[in-house]
Amino acid sequence: MENYYYLLLMLLTLSYPLLRSFEYRVRFVRYWPGVFLGTAVMCLIFIPWDVWFTATGVWGFNDRYISGIFIANLPVEEWMFFFFVPFACAFIYEVLNYFVAGDPLGGVQNKITAALIFLSFVLSVVYVDRLYTFTTFSLLCLFLLWHLLINKSPFLGKFYLAFLIIQIPFLLVNGALTGLFTPEPVVWYNNAENMGLRLLTIPLDDVGYNMLMLLIVITVLENYKQRKLTGVLTVT
Repeated sequence: MENYYYLLLMLLTLSYPLLRSFEYRVRFVRYWPGVFLGTAVMCLIFIPWDVWFTATGVWGFNDRYISGIFIANLPVEEWMFFFFVPFACAFIYEVLNYFVAGDPLGGVQNKITAALIFLSFVLSVVYVDRLYTFTTFSLLCLFLLWHLLINKSPFLGKFYLAFLIIQIPFLLVNGALTGLFTPEPVVWYNNAENMGLRLLTIPLDDVGYNMLMLLIVITVLENYKQRKLTGVLTVT
């Protein structure tokens, strides 16, 4: 059964948001097209990135905890990760949008964005020789700059609030993948290519990686929602 550990973890990640998608208040199912489109856009970047980093030994997978089925040199469970995790996180985002009145971080979202841009830039410069760190934070810096200066995205405050809440399941799922509950990690990392700092068993770089991944999905989702409202294709 160890070989199905990663697979079962992904199925558990998907199960609750999938079952609750039809709940009458949030009705997350109505946002599925936007979530699927956002996930497809994100995968165009993240799947080749994952294949590249796996091939160069930036990270890899423990045969002990995977089924042994591979697509493009990635375990099938890793493909599930890129579809199931964004789906679950987008569900949390929409639940918060329904139950949290207003936009608590809306008034400071630009300051938060500017601070994240500065932090990402500093990390990408300081760790320019660490492939995972440099790639993650340079891309995050550029995407946040686009949001702040060009797109002027109005939903970033809501995204940051959801991202804070998402860190709870993030610690559980990523912890389960990095050896928090098992003798060996499911996904191993080459510390020569990251900051070498861990949040429990999770490389700290993963926080930036997940922020970039989810922000791409939510950006496309918000674009979809705006288009549904106005009938006109917009960027926000």
